[in-house]
Amino acid sequence: MSNILIEANNISKIYDQDIFLKRGKNIYALNNVNFQLQKGDFICIMGPSGSGKSTLLNCLSTLDQPSHGDIQIFNQYISQMHKNDLCEFRYQKLGFVFQNHNLIPYLSIYDNIAAPIILGNQKSQDIENRIKILAKDLEIEGILDKFPHECSGGEYQRTAIARALVNEPEILFCDEPTGNLDSKNSHKLLKILSHLNQRDTTIVLVTHDPMIASYGKTMMYLYDGGIKSVVQRNQATQREFLDQINQVVHQDTLLYEFDQTSPLQSTNPAPTTEKIKVDNQDKAFISRQTVYMVLDGFKSDENILKNSTPLYIHGTHISYQNVHHDDIEFDFKDIQEIRMDLTAQFVIFGIYSEYVFHILLDCVSPQGTYKLKVKNKDDFIHIIDYFHQNHVKVIDPRHIEDAYHQYPDDYSRQKYYKRTHKDLLKKK
Repeated sequence: MSNILIEANNISKIYDQDIFLKRGKNIYALNNVNFQLQKGDFICIMGPSGSGKSTLLNCLSTLDQPSHGDIQIFNQYISQMHKNDLCEFRYQKLGFVFQNHNLIPYLSIYDNIAAPIILGNQKSQDIENRIKILAKDLEIEGILDKFPHECSGGEYQRTAIARALVNEPEILFCDEPTGNLDSKNSHKLLKILSHLNQRDTTIVLVTHDPMIASYGKTMMYLYDGGIKSVVQRNQATQREFLDQINQVVHQDTLLYEFDQTSPLQSTNPAPTTEKIKVDNQDKAFISRQTVYMVLDGFKSDENILKNSTPLYIHGTHISYQNVHHDDIEFDFKDIQEIRMDLTAQFVIFGIYSEYVFHILLDCVSPQGTYKLKVKNKDDFIHIIDYFHQNHVKVIDPRHIEDAYHQYPDDYSRQKYYKRTHKDLLKKK
């Protein structure tokens, strides 16, 4: 069974301030982001204000939906879920901790913690037992009868964590949970989160503070809506991890602020920021990557390309980035066979909705299988011709190549797929 809990492929979030006149004033809060969360991860998302940290967290946690791209959570596409199912899903699987606590002022601490679980019609004794265990773990058993205004900031936030954990979620989302706390309470809170992570709670946390991020296992740095650096802790100590994070934060702030034309630029060039890669021999085969295939000598669809991960084909050399932002390269001469298949996704376009079909490619080599989901449309026929020119065996049980010859335009081809591949459709 896969350990991947959340997988985001090429997601973008656009805030359109000119929706009626359409003068191109779209603001990208996220731009073509790939993300993967595995069971047991503790990922800290950092970046300057406006970099898209909270927007990414909201999209991953189902509180918001991306404008483009796909998010799968527990192997389900968020865009395909009915709003009632989505609410039930959040209740059963997800927990949320916010900077401003969002406690209900006229309820006691006990009732604030119990509020989510009461909705599930749990027995009173079960609720009481679970709250007492959480209160003891979080050291708030002495304030359960108090009201929020009678508690300190640290007690506030520990109450918010207890409320988030009372349903025993598999993933805990934290948006600046230490923003209103002093240093002592911040570190106390992070030790609690680290302890929860050691007990198999998966955590995604947004923070501005490198020291807070050093409690995690992975630091992901955002800038202008995109992921610029990913640092894995691996076997490093917390101090060593903090030094790595500080290096990335320093470079990805100062070096972006002062370009080469700035009078403040030093005459000595600063070192470039290098991503610290995941140490994984099978990193090319960890997941299926959504790509737009760019073939030398043929025009690309720029509208699709700017919201996609490009896969470049230069002769027989293939290169792209996986969801961990590792550079993947291989020679097409090593490919033994290619298996083509289709996948259907239910997509909502404003007041309209429709199934959209994409091609799945499995490129089988002696090292492993490169799994791709292809966003090319009419130009994919050139990719098929490229396979044949290189004398690679193509397994095509759904007769995708025939569909391209029979229906050269994407609109007709999508209608054809809908008629002939009803086994891929799920009624919504």
